Amino acid sequence: MEKKPIVVFDGSVKSKVIRSLGFRKNKDSKLVDANGKLATTQCYESITSDDFGGVLQGSKIPIKNNDSELVKYFISGKC
Repeated sequence: MEKKPIVVFDGSVKSKVIRSLGFRKNKDSKLVDANGKLATTQCYESITSDDFGGVLQGSKIPIKNNDSELVKYFISGKC
């Protein structure tokens, strides 16, 4: 099985990571794509730049930066 890299980052580079993924903040600090469409989690919830914790592996679906959200994705991959 091929190992895929995992990128870990802290708040000091969060805005660079967000931009490198093609997202930006709208007037409400919610993440939007290049077309202005809201970026949503796997559960179809919008996400703010403060809540951004990364993306699901192999996708551009953002996940929130909180313990329960991160554990949920790593263990089950479900909402």
